[in-house]
Amino acid sequence: MSDPSAILDAKCIDTATLEEVAGLELAARGAVEGTRIGRHRSLLSGLSTNFTHHRAYVPGDEIRHIDWRVYSRSEKYFVRKYEAETNYEAYILVDASASMTYTGSKGGSKLDYAKLLAATLAYRIVEDRDSAGLAIFDDELRAMVPPKGSKTVLVDLVRELNQVENAPRTNTGKALEQIAGRMTRKGFVILISDLLTDEEECLAGIHQLVCAGNNVIVFQTLDHDELTFPFSDSTRFVGLESDDEFATEPDQLRQDYLQAMSDLIDRYRIGLGNVGVDHVLVDTSEPVGGMLSSYLAARSEPIGR
Repeated sequence: MSDPSAILDAKCIDTATLEEVAGLELAARGAVEGTRIGRHRSLLSGLSTNFTHHRAYVPGDEIRHIDWRVYSRSEKYFVRKYEAETNYEAYILVDASASMTYTGSKGGSKLDYAKLLAATLAYRIVEDRDSAGLAIFDDELRAMVPPKGSKTVLVDLVRELNQVENAPRTNTGKALEQIAGRMTRKGFVILISDLLTDEEECLAGIHQLVCAGNNVIVFQTLDHDELTFPFSDSTRFVGLESDDEFATEPDQLRQDYLQAMSDLIDRYRIGLGNVGVDHVLVDTSEPVGGMLSSYLAARSEPIGR
């Protein structure tokens, strides 16, 4: 793997996180548009199949692509990558609304976590010779970096992540409509958000992207405190996207809160699953590298295995 320190700002990524996801690929399900065909099934055909590089074997790779000569020297499994394998475009969408700035008892905001996740995904995608782009939104689309396959795009992507300024409200549905209007090819759309927005509009926006033929993944990114409600003493809660605030005894509302949060997560999980979208619940107390490597490895498993 190339040294990421020359490309990516330390605020958005670290070498240890990259090492945890090294060799894992974001595999497409269904057809994607690209200039290569093979690992990702393409809508294009008739192209050459020149060998370009090796990649570590992951569960789900076809055994026939293993380079046995490399194995005889290293006793490690590698698969051969070809120029004819599909390069897709991936748009990574980062929610920068005020609710994402919440920082719980474990330290680090949801937005900081989302930045690290976005940059790690982008680096992993470009390392596999696919194209990564970025969109930052709150109540509307704020910034966009068009997908590119060269590592120069990572410089632009990280610059935008470091300049993120949040807005007081979220309108994920509206932002998704704007982003859909900018996309010119079918590919990946990766949404990183707490999904604390209008559910109906959000699901409608995601459904629009799916109907357009995109592979969509949603990382619902929530703070550990939001998932567990660990408060015990009298606490004043202040709304991040409203002027509401109130003081209460947490024990009086813990059960109702946890049930409401569980119901919210289930509605998104079911609503997204019904249209073939991966819903990944993220607890920000879990390191990005471990969470992402587990997901990518699971996604690479053949469907139905």
